[in-house]
Amino acid sequence: MSASDNIERTLTGRVVSNKMDKSVTVKIERLVKHPVYGKYIRRSQGQEG
Repeated sequence: MSASDNIERTLTGRVVSNKMDKSVTVKIERLVKHPVYGKYIRRSQGQEG
C-alpha cells in the first residue's frame, strides 16, 4: 500500500440537531446524477458524532 492510498477525505455538512451536550447530528449532502434523465439529485446522509 502506497502513501497515496491513505488520503483522508474531509466531508462538510450542516448541523441538524444539537440536543445534548456531547452529541450532534450532521446532515451531509451530495449531488448525484440521475442515470436516465441526467438531472442532478441531492442525496443526504445523517452522521452522528
